[in-house]
Amino acid sequence: MNGRRVALVTGANKGIGRAISERLVRDGFALGFATHDPDEETANELRALGELHEVSGDLADADVPVRIVREVAEHFGRLDVLVNNAGLSTAKPALELTVEDFDQTFDVDVRAAFLASQEAARRMRDGGVIVNVTSVHEHVPRPGFAVYAPAKAALGMLTRSLALELAPKVRVVAVAPGAIATERNDEADELSPEIPLGRPGKPEEVAAAVAWLVSDEASYVTGASFLIDGGMAQQVVERPAG
Repeated sequence: MNGRRVALVTGANKGIGRAISERLVRDGFALGFATHDPDEETANELRALGELHEVSGDLADADVPVRIVREVAEHFGRLDVLVNNAGLSTAKPALELTVEDFDQTFDVDVRAAFLASQEAARRMRDGGVIVNVTSVHEHVPRPGFAVYAPAKAALGMLTRSLALELAPKVRVVAVAPGAIATERNDEADELSPEIPLGRPGKPEEVAAAVAWLVSDEASYVTGASFLIDGGMAQQVVERPAG
């Protein structure tokens, strides 16, 4: 392995994760491409742009986050950036949520990010950056998100806690997207009237923020969560999710 920096992105084949993956490859990173199930079509598209190593597994399994970090670091001989992007958007009325909903959401959105971050930090011998993809609902609640919003808030506090403990060697930051037009978020356009900038965001706009945060230009930034929401957090979205 040469001196090329290495980034691992979870949930790398769709939506925001896909955009982040492509941006980092175009910026010269070798990519750890982590997905729930293998996705050869997307992997091949990204492989045409740069160096890539595929890993897969269910992040709800506590063994998987550590394994995928280890596999990528050992394949490339280093790890410089971890992007904890994978997550579940559990949307139900509060009284319909189940124990299984709660456990699975926190297992994937919080526990997996914590375990992957632990392993990544141990392997970032020359320093590195961990980016957690939270949500505007890290900061503001919404009807229907009585499990999802607390999970993203927990991931936001994990960002701040790890930033303290891993400094100065490893920086830990978060991006908090609002309504982003992805294949999973089919209501993004419907929310435009409730967004001050009047439109949903693009995955590439989130990816651009991540690209800056992992660059040397952001070398004095840690422990912060950056809203990428078109101003959505400045007003309450009353429409229930789901």
